[in-house]
Amino acid sequence: MDTIAERELTYRDDAGEEHVFSIKVQKPRSDSGYWACGYEIGAPADFAATAYGEDALQALVMALHAVQAHLNAPDLRGRVRWLGEPMASIIALPSV
Repeated sequence: MDTIAERELTYRDDAGEEHVFSIKVQKPRSDSGYWACGYEIGAPADFAATAYGEDALQALVMALHAVQAHLNAPDLRGRVRWLGEPMASIIALPSV
């Protein structure tokens, strides 16, 4: 895995305890005529997947959108923070 971006976040559980976890985004790579960009989200989500696009930039943007969607899932919504700020400001992406 060729990680090009990583960010540490905090998650507040039901008891109010904070846990540090990370998200990682891989370098986009050519894959059978398309581009692929892998990403990982540590616990509590503990998820890894690949986003695809027509070119490297689209694959990267799709991966970032997917990370944002996972971190906004009902079980994580309102519990994930970066630099003390709520999840909504973790990844600000333009509409594509």
